[in-house]
Amino acid sequence: MSYRTTVVGSYPRPTKVEDTLKKPSLTDADTLELARWAARDQASLGLDTITDGEAYRENMYYFYQRRLDGISFENMPKKTFGTAGFGIECARVTGEIKNPRCQLARWWRAARDVAPPSIRVKQTVTGPHVLTRFSVNERPDLYPDEPALCRAYAKILGEELRAVIDAGCDFVQFDEPMWTESPEQAPWAADILNELIDSLGGRARIGLHVCGGNPRRKRVYFTRYHDLVPAFAKVKIDEVSLEHCTLSYDLMTLWDLWPFRGDLALGVIDQRSDDLETTEVIRKRVAPALARFPRERLVLTSECGFGHVPLDITRAKLGALVTAARTL
Repeated sequence: MSYRTTVVGSYPRPTKVEDTLKKPSLTDADTLELARWAARDQASLGLDTITDGEAYRENMYYFYQRRLDGISFENMPKKTFGTAGFGIECARVTGEIKNPRCQLARWWRAARDVAPPSIRVKQTVTGPHVLTRFSVNERPDLYPDEPALCRAYAKILGEELRAVIDAGCDFVQFDEPMWTESPEQAPWAADILNELIDSLGGRARIGLHVCGGNPRRKRVYFTRYHDLVPAFAKVKIDEVSLEHCTLSYDLMTLWDLWPFRGDLALGVIDQRSDDLETTEVIRKRVAPALARFPRERLVLTSECGFGHVPLDITRAKLGALVTAARTL
């Protein structure tokens, strides 16, 4: 039995475009074609579960915020996060958050229509806690605290995701890297994520990806996963996607604290490095997990997305991943 393989979410664009975080240059037609291209390219590598490539996003938070009422991109204050000097200008909450226009179902459907039937296409989505952290709340009368703002974001994400599921999607993955930036908030963020998951009515497999951030291929948050156990123990998920191969500690001791019963998508490819992994390197990275999980509960993947990685390196690394999965 081969290991299953997947990607975390983002995929490189095939050509450089004159796009910026604040002024996206791609049209809907451009991004629909990029979704089709990304799906075909990932499928050609032999992956079992793919995504639409996320090429329609300016980044993982601006994309959603820009397509909501109640959010302003004027006079954005800069906020810093973590201990690695990472900071960015954050959108302002100026009114009621409503009327989502993200159209996630369009891009998922475009990818699904061109992918072979044997390949699963999951919908990756930024979690509500990320959107909360990358916001400046100027309406405490509407949202008196961060959990209240997080619930507002969760509500609109639920609207988008129910449309994706109605379009045929059976696998939704939430990305919540800011749990490692503010671990003290993770327990209430997990409660709100559960509310969002419940609103989907059990109609899709649920995954959760938590990493230490990956802007420009750099880790910027350094919380140990072990410190997130109070949150992990709450979430109603079928699969968790975690970093592994570049951590400075043993991920496997996490399972002594969190008796997780779902599948583990294990980060055995380092997307922050251009060095190409061999099958033997991947075998060594998988081996510790086999002492904790049966083979059928392991999925092999990278530690985070490939959006900032050159396309040739991305293809080579994912090709090595698929080769190892079929060989081991």
